[in-house]
Amino acid sequence: MEKKVQKILIISGVISLYVLVFIFYILGSFTVRLEDFARIFALFGLLSLLISSFMAAFTKEIYKIFGHPFKKIHHFIALFGLGLIILHPIFLVILNRDPMLFAPNFSSWQFFWFFAGSPALYLIILATIAGFMQKRIKKWWRYIHAFNYIAVSFGVIHGMLIGSDLSTSIALKIIYLVLLALTAISFILKRYQTYKKKRRSGKKQEIEEVNEV
Repeated sequence: MEKKVQKILIISGVISLYVLVFIFYILGSFTVRLEDFARIFALFGLLSLLISSFMAAFTKEIYKIFGHPFKKIHHFIALFGLGLIILHPIFLVILNRDPMLFAPNFSSWQFFWFFAGSPALYLIILATIAGFMQKRIKKWWRYIHAFNYIAVSFGVIHGMLIGSDLSTSIALKIIYLVLLALTAISFILKRYQTYKKKRRSGKKQEIEEVNEV
């Protein structure tokens, strides 16, 4: 019964985030234009990737609640987010008739962060591919998959600087900054737990070797 309640709370929380983001965007300057859809795709895509990245830091804990379907849910959210993130620049390229929007801008430090959505897109693609190829690249997939955390940071910064919705809506700012902070904290916490686990196993092995002598 406890697991069922936890499932409902997690699913309700995730759905609520999408609903809140949509409502706060509609309350802004929504005019049902192609540009609006591009922005909503970016907001939902970034939200999905933040949720997916946060969940990845607690794989074992969430797996205990959802069981085997968790992996499918995690992959669905990640692919859903990736698809929307890809559609975002495609719509903008169609609107502006400028395919160079897909290219990172290295002309200055300021412009790099203004258009950080472009490198974020490629990092997300690499991270997603690594996630699905973990059996083939067992030693390296986790390091490449961790690009997700860099990508979502780039995405939030890009949205804050140049996105007319994320940069002007205080409510949206709070949602994405809080999610980014939680994701960063969970990433650090998970790595620290992994470090402690390896250290304990290393000490255990040393004790066993001493006892054998």
